[in-house]
Amino acid sequence: MQKLFFTLSLLFISTISFAQGNTAEIDSLNQILDNISSDSILHKSLYKIVAKSYRYQNSDIHLHLIKRALKTVAINNKKYEGIWLSEYGKYYQIKGNIDSSNYYLNKAIKIGKSINDKKQEYSSKTSLAANYESLGDYEKALKTYNEILVYENTLPEDKSEINITKYNMIGLYLAIEDFDKAEKMALELFNNPKIKADNTFLSEVCFMLSGIYLYKNSTEKGINFAKQAEKLATNKYMKGMVHDVLGSLYTKDQKLKLSYSYYKKALPIFEEFGDKARVNATLSNMSNTLINLKDYDNAEKLLLKIEQDLSNDKDAFALNIQTNYNALLKLYEEKEDYKKALYYSEKEKAIKDSLIGIERQKAIADFEVAYETEKKEREKNIAQQQLQIWQLENTKNKNLLYSALVISGLLLVAGLFYYSRLKAKKKAEIITLELKEIQKRLALEKQYKDSELKALKAQMNPHFIFNALNSIQDYIVLNQKNLASDYLGKFADLIRNYLHFSDTGFISVPEEIHNLKLYLELEKLRFEDALDYQVIIDDKANSEAIKIPTMLIQPYVENALKHGLLHKKHNRKLSISISKPSENIIECIVEDNGIGREKSKAINQKRQHQHKSFALKATTERLDLLNYGKERKIGVEILDLKQGDEAIGTKVILNIPIVNKKL
Repeated sequence: MQKLFFTLSLLFISTISFAQGNTAEIDSLNQILDNISSDSILHKSLYKIVAKSYRYQNSDIHLHLIKRALKTVAINNKKYEGIWLSEYGKYYQIKGNIDSSNYYLNKAIKIGKSINDKKQEYSSKTSLAANYESLGDYEKALKTYNEILVYENTLPEDKSEINITKYNMIGLYLAIEDFDKAEKMALELFNNPKIKADNTFLSEVCFMLSGIYLYKNSTEKGINFAKQAEKLATNKYMKGMVHDVLGSLYTKDQKLKLSYSYYKKALPIFEEFGDKARVNATLSNMSNTLINLKDYDNAEKLLLKIEQDLSNDKDAFALNIQTNYNALLKLYEEKEDYKKALYYSEKEKAIKDSLIGIERQKAIADFEVAYETEKKEREKNIAQQQLQIWQLENTKNKNLLYSALVISGLLLVAGLFYYSRLKAKKKAEIITLELKEIQKRLALEKQYKDSELKALKAQMNPHFIFNALNSIQDYIVLNQKNLASDYLGKFADLIRNYLHFSDTGFISVPEEIHNLKLYLELEKLRFEDALDYQVIIDDKANSEAIKIPTMLIQPYVENALKHGLLHKKHNRKLSISISKPSENIIECIVEDNGIGREKSKAINQKRQHQHKSFALKATTERLDLLNYGKERKIGVEILDLKQGDEAIGTKVILNIPIVNKKL
């Protein structure tokens, strides 16, 4: 048997070496395979020698051999059928057609289970997990990998494959930022005796551990493993990756000259392999290191080179361009070249605004689609109700007509017909009036939705979003990751809450307070912490059962900040109190010690245009809609606080009727 395989190997190598073109090569392979009479030898030959040779080299021949194998497989030979279905899945995986790949891999897994072929089931699941990971479905990928690990004790001869699976899982844990599990599995591989004997695999495990400790801020451990990887690595690209991670580790360790030297070692390797993304990333890291070393001239050369490369790359990511502009802005601020700093500040702002604009347009488009869908659904329901009314009316008229014909004859029939017509006419008039009322209600609902959208747009103030993102960016540049993460989390929570509650109509008092506190925490940074605020809530009012209109209080808080406190330099104070003076009323008082409405109006007039608060205007329109047709109305009273003739602040009193359920 071994002699036969050796002979076939020589024949295949000879064929591959001398055949010209795919057609000639396929014909030559077919001639050789046609002379093999044993199914077992044929399929082993195809899989062990031919399929693996062509899997990554020639997709056309690879596919031809798969189809030939599936045609020649015996009807009852499930083992080889499963093998070739799995190979079909790998063919589509290489092609990037993940749906087709998953289809054939699942068929192979099903066959493996039916014949209890654990090795076949294991191999197919490994490819399936890789597919899920490539699609970003980390939950399914992790579940499939864990199913594979069950085979660790049942397939002792495949320990190397199990180790590869564990290595893949480390990358998956890093993708979902579960660094503790990634570290545990990587150390398990590092201490594996078989991997200790394989320098290539061991170097990759050490590299993975260095990256894990980079994320966990354990630079000493990370450098130790990176040095081991550097010593063991035989692959040139892997050495470049190790040099790059060493650069990042030494940057965190504040050893900037050493960091720069490793980035410099990594750069030519990435350039040699044509990896543009890593080339630009490495150049960016080098430039930031040079800025920190105060070597501004060389940093400028690198950043301008990156700018040129990105401008010539039509597929360049806008975020990479923005990052480079930010680095140039930082450089010229350090060099005190404020003209160029202003130039790159404007370019960075333009690309940032375009990114924010895209997200904002998408959000508005989603609201429009939701509104149109709801509108069409209502129209459909009304039409169905009208049809049912007419059908019932028609049936009733027929019954009346038939009864009249039987009981009273022609005269009585004429009377009943006249009566029926008269009744139908009256019902038609009633239906017409109902339709007009429905149209009026729909128009009112549309105005209400428009008002809510205006209020939402006012909440998502572009200047507020811009200032918040700038603050997050400053934290990131200053390497204050915890502050950046905390601030970004609060910012994301606030925007998510505004989007969620903008369509609910009513919100509980505790939820409204939570949103106000998030908003004030973010605005406090804008005032550079020169803002003292307090939120006081009566226990009687602090109940989930008490509902008030959503986003009603925030515009008055925003108005107090923008027009009352923003123009004041020191001792800015804001107070929000919510109480329940009676069983049916919630009272909210927003009080500030700002400059007062008259002085704010004078400042706005000096700006050569009459400033109007869009949020307050939208809220006023919305109050009119909310109060329409209601016995208990929302009351608003705005008081100017004065001490003698001097304005000492503004007080807004909101009296809100309690709603215990959504109206």
